[in-house]
Formats: sequence, structure tokens, C-alpha cells
Amino acid sequence: MLIEDLDKSQNYTTTTVALVTSRNGNVDNVMSAEWSIRVSIDPFLIGVMVGYERESYRLISRSGEFGINYCSDEQGELAHIAGNYSLKDTNKFQKGHIATFYGKFIKAPLIEGCISVYECRVINEFKVGDHAAFIGEVLNGYYDGTKKPLVFHQGKFFHLGDRISH
Repeated sequence: MLIEDLDKSQNYTTTTVALVTSRNGNVDNVMSAEWSIRVSIDPFLIGVMVGYERESYRLISRSGEFGINYCSDEQGELAHIAGNYSLKDTNKFQKGHIATFYGKFIKAPLIEGCISVYECRVINEFKVGDHAAFIGEVLNGYYDGTKKPLVFHQGKFFHLGDRISH
């Protein structure tokens, strides 16, 4: 039975957890972003929503690039750290002992152990409610087919369940 409640219904979306990495100058940051999604196949584009008050907004808007690192279900603690601490007072890479590597096309660090990782160049930015939507052209991608995704539902992290046959 469906219950009518606009506020509570927002807790019943399920998303893949991404870590958005950015760099401007010598400043690196990582933030959790449940609001990221592929928005086009050809060309391959990914959109991510970032609050205007976030340090990541400043870094991405100035550098014109970002990394999207879709978490494996082994990275819940990293996602928690990236989402609950601020660059203003915490080096999240150090706090989470986050292992990184560098890609071929962007300067932002990319994160080891993820299910998939993308190097993105910003091609558009626009206002979506109280967030900025950055649309990134995917320049390069990496994946690990042995990993399972981390998903976010009702404010908590979950493993993806078994495939449903039909």
C-alpha cells in the first residue's frame, strides 16, 4: 500500500554511491555524491549535482574537470568520510587512507578499489534547485568486474542483492 507523504517518499530512492574527486592548483578534495548519473551514451556524459556551498563546487568550477569513482561495497567507510567531513578542516584522503592513482586526462586523483572510475571534463554547468549540475564529458574509464556496487537507500549503505530472473 502506498502512503502519500512527499517528504518521507524522498528517502525511498536508491542510488549508486560515487566519490567525486577534484583538484585545483595543489588542493585535492573528495566528496560523496549519491546524485550522479550517466546522462548520455553517445557522447558518454555523466552528470553530478554539487551544492554551491561545498568546497568541491569551487574546485570543479575553477578546474573544469572532475573524477567520478563509483564505490564498491567494500568502500562504505570511505564514502562516509567523504560525505561527513569538510576540506575546510580535514584531509579526507589521509583520514580515510584513500589509495589513489592518476589518470591520463585530468589532474584530480582517482580512487583505487572502485567498481568503475571516470575522468570527466566539464562541458556544462547549470542550476538545479539548490545545487549546481555539472555535466562532464567522459574522457577515459576504468572498471573492476570483480567488484559489486555500494548503494544508498533510506540514508544507509547497502550491498546490491542477487539478480532477479524473469
